[in-house]
Amino acid sequence: MSDGRPGRLPVPRYEVTVQGRGIALPVDGTVAIGFLRLVQLRARDPVDAEIRAVELVRSDWAASAHAGRNLGDAPYLTINRIGSLNWWHRLLGTPRGYIFFGEDGVQIPAGPAQS
Repeated sequence: MSDGRPGRLPVPRYEVTVQGRGIALPVDGTVAIGFLRLVQLRARDPVDAEIRAVELVRSDWAASAHAGRNLGDAPYLTINRIGSLNWWHRLLGTPRGYIFFGEDGVQIPAGPAQS
C-alpha cells in the first residue's frame, strides 16, 4: 500500500485504545467515571500513533457535548492497547464514539445521542 510516490514506504496503520479517567458524566441515571475510545490512524511508528491518538481524543472530547455535561475533571488519558491494522480493516469501518464505564468497571449503555 504505497502513497503512489516512488521510493516511499507505506505508512503503517494502527488501532489505539485510549482510556480516559477522572470524569463524572451523568449517563442514563448513573455516573460514568471513565471511557474507552478506539482510534484508527496512520503513523510512522507505535509511539507516534500513541501520541497522535491521545491528542485526537483530547481535542474531540473538548469539543464534545460530553465535556459540557462532565461534572468531574478533564479526562486523564492513557493508552490501554495498541495494535497494527491489516489492509482489510479498512473494509470494516472506523469505530466511533465513546464506551463509558462506571466505578465498578462495568460498561454503561449509552443511547445513540450519547455515543
